Amino acid sequence: MTKAEAVRHELPPRLDRAEQLRQFDGQRVRLVGTYLSVPSLKKMPRPGRPPEYVDLGEVVIQIDGSASAYDPAAGDMPARIGLGMEARSSEEIVRLNDRRVAVAGRIVLRPEMASTHPAAVRRPGPVLQDPTGLRLEE
Repeated sequence: MTKAEAVRHELPPRLDRAEQLRQFDGQRVRLVGTYLSVPSLKKMPRPGRPPEYVDLGEVVIQIDGSASAYDPAAGDMPARIGLGMEARSSEEIVRLNDRRVAVAGRIVLRPEMASTHPAAVRRPGPVLQDPTGLRLEE
């Protein structure tokens, strides 16, 4: 095996704790955590009615620790990393939701905002770009 082939076959470092995010920012990692679907509010509920949520394919991987390890303004929120920029399939969400998974990709602590107007959207959280090899980690 050539040196280049050996490098390609090396596993990226394992990231499973919030304290590791700054260390691996911008690097390819193997993210290990709990797969969670993020439902979106369908519309503002009428007074006295429960809110309605819809699944738009947004998913995060929750890892051990607090988001305050990489974002002081986050307080005691759990550490969550977005899984790519594309919507995930409903079949994948049903199969993996609330389960421990491993997935490779490049961790980006502060992804670019889609809008240049600061009031247009909230600042995006960490994201795992170009996710590959998503599998159960049990």
